[in-house]
Amino acid sequence: MIWENAAVLVMSYFRAEAEALHFAVSGDGLIWRALNANRPILNGEVGAKSLRDPFVLQDERGVFHLLATNGWRADSIIHAVSSDLLHWSDQELLPVMQTVPGTRNCWAPEGFYDREAACYRLIWSSTVSANDRRDWNSVATWASAHDHRIWQTTTRDFQTYTPAALFFDPGYSVIDATVAPDGDGYLMAFKDERGENHLGTTNKAIRVCRSPRGDGPWTDISAPVTPPLTEGPALFRQDGRWLLLFDHFAEGFYDAAQSEDGLHWTPIAEPKTFPPGARHAGVLKVSDEISAGLLSHLRG
Repeated sequence: MIWENAAVLVMSYFRAEAEALHFAVSGDGLIWRALNANRPILNGEVGAKSLRDPFVLQDERGVFHLLATNGWRADSIIHAVSSDLLHWSDQELLPVMQTVPGTRNCWAPEGFYDREAACYRLIWSSTVSANDRRDWNSVATWASAHDHRIWQTTTRDFQTYTPAALFFDPGYSVIDATVAPDGDGYLMAFKDERGENHLGTTNKAIRVCRSPRGDGPWTDISAPVTPPLTEGPALFRQDGRWLLLFDHFAEGFYDAAQSEDGLHWTPIAEPKTFPPGARHAGVLKVSDEISAGLLSHLRG
């Protein structure tokens, strides 16, 4: 089997039935096998004790950092570290938006290494509306009360962080940003959050854009590259092409697209298998040693 002895891709995800960290492995980015029989690897222990939208990045020392959403209305994000993806430190809450008045939420945190600034740039989506007193439990006001932009903080050591600042504001609501190095620049995929949560709506789909620097500006915003009602993009290169995995959140399945240049995308007709119930995945490539440890402990 392709993952027995080779370095593999690891998918981090949660399920609606279990808002916790799950892992799956793949050799090609399209055929995925859930580990631990699709059961959680790590449960939320702090804040809302929910671990949504898990994203794992590896720093230059080889340490893995888990970032995750701490519930629907938190002004903080979850952070934990591991050397092997199996044993995790105590979880902590990073109060990334506590000093921003009117913060409503912090969703889908991710991170990447900014080569020009020589730091790690953490990004997430937040709504900031200091004067909004509407009933957030009302479906009628949900969309208008959640006008998201992508925010950021930077760190060199995951101990100290710069104050929260805007990262990406195209003039409309956006969530679920993910950034990958692309030659001398960067490629970002994000969800255009405009539209309604019903099939046939306009937008509610993934767009991509580019920047020569890790802090922007982000230009050449594409038309939607996925169908409506898709979110949670995972963006990575595999076998000489870009792959984009995305969550059909209303219909309950995952899909994938491919691109040669990062801007023009086509559906993938090749066979694809994703973990049952996977939501909002992230993907990273790990060494033979790490993958062997995962597989020996989490077969199923």
